[in-house]
Amino acid sequence: MRLRKFLLLYIFLAVLALSWFGPGRSFSEEAALSSSEVEQIDRSIMAAPIQPKSEGPDIQVNSETPKILILEECVEIAIKNYLPLKIAKKNVKLAEWRLWETRRNMLPKVTVQWQEYTGKIYGRHFFGRKQSVDLQQTVFHGGEMFFTMKQAETNLKIVKREYARIKNDLMLQVKKGYYTLAKAKENVSLQADLSREVLRIYDMVSKQSEAGITSNLEFLNVSSQANQIKFQLASAKGDEEVANLILKQAMNLDMRESIDIEQSLEFKKAAVDFESVLADALVHRPEMQINSLMVSYYLYELKIANSKSWPKIDLLGSFGLAKEEFISKDQGIDPAAGTVDADQKLEQQWYAGVKCSVPMWGSTTEYSYTKEVWVPVVSSLRGTETITNSVKFNFLDNLAQYSDKFSADVDAARAKQELIKTKQDVTLEVKESCFNYEKAILQLDTAINKVKYQESDLELAKFRRQMDEAADSSVIESMIKLAQEKFGYTQALSDCNIAVASINKAAGIPDYFNDNRIHNDKK
Repeated sequence: MRLRKFLLLYIFLAVLALSWFGPGRSFSEEAALSSSEVEQIDRSIMAAPIQPKSEGPDIQVNSETPKILILEECVEIAIKNYLPLKIAKKNVKLAEWRLWETRRNMLPKVTVQWQEYTGKIYGRHFFGRKQSVDLQQTVFHGGEMFFTMKQAETNLKIVKREYARIKNDLMLQVKKGYYTLAKAKENVSLQADLSREVLRIYDMVSKQSEAGITSNLEFLNVSSQANQIKFQLASAKGDEEVANLILKQAMNLDMRESIDIEQSLEFKKAAVDFESVLADALVHRPEMQINSLMVSYYLYELKIANSKSWPKIDLLGSFGLAKEEFISKDQGIDPAAGTVDADQKLEQQWYAGVKCSVPMWGSTTEYSYTKEVWVPVVSSLRGTETITNSVKFNFLDNLAQYSDKFSADVDAARAKQELIKTKQDVTLEVKESCFNYEKAILQLDTAINKVKYQESDLELAKFRRQMDEAADSSVIESMIKLAQEKFGYTQALSDCNIAVASINKAAGIPDYFNDNRIHNDKK
């Protein structure tokens, strides 16, 4: 009973210590799922294998009036639903626990023991009890534990930047899908307006053809134009559905969920300086930060490998109480008569020592010094006190230290090469993003001029039609060209917004142009 109570108390204290000193108290909330929950998830995946169900804001499913979302809401939903981001969060939690483990390893190792045992010697049964606290403290390991802790800290920074990298890429995908859908919706609106106007002209020309006022050739020309507009409208609606599907995939929504977005494609020009964007990207881009930290990570790995060539010194100790005594009932003595063996008291029992290990050319020499004090046992009349010196030589048992050094050196060199390559890739991406932005601005200016020209041309065609100097087909042709140029303007707006999002992603800053601390406007 005493043993059971002691074990229960020790387990309770251990759980309490872990919950208090751990890196986070919400770890239990992210523990493994129960079997029933796993089965439910499996059934949901089989029912909808394309995308997981949304965990974002309340979205109406199969509703005639879907929820209207803005860009920020789309990004928020995507971040909540994106499985790689959830995995990255768990990796951050794991890295925090590993860091806490390395810090704990630098503290003394404490073991609490409690024993009760019975046996038989010289024909008599005996009883024993021991309770002790064992300690082990690392004095010097060549800095191995310290460098291991610093490596764990670096790893934690790496996984956090990996989370930022995944989020950065996801935001660009969502923004591209959002602006592509906005462009498709604007095209549907343009084609619908054009279709209504052309249908009105077609009905008028059809009546004139029946009355013999207009030629059959003009009627056929207008009919062909009307059919062309119907095809363009159907194609635009198909593009809108595809764009909506692409946005849902980027947001990781169930395909059955019905969403819509605001159609606004507002854009504000900003001067972009390649050198400034590049300077910010080399500092803030998650990929650059990750590769820089990877160099530090493997340099710590090299230091850990070098530390294994240094001597290792550890202190060992144990302090406790113990006793052994015969059980008097073996002699047939009546305990009530007071003639039983005297109950022995717990006496101090301890040992202390030092252990040293010295590596030499792939071999290891070990030396230990221990002083021990033991209580009397039933097989002896007195306790014992000993001092032990021990020397041991292990021949070529530590050859791995050399391969560890070479491996760490190769990994560090590879990390430096990856950093150089990442810098080149980031420079190229920033250059392409800035070039695409400048090209989109030129296309936007050109599209504005084309729209103005086609609006003037349409007004002229309508005026000539009123003067009976042009046919209705000429007016429709001008209307089609104006719709095309307006779509070109919408596409240029979409390209400008996507170019800005690409610069944000290339710089590693989600709101690069809105950040008051970081800006690249030319003065």
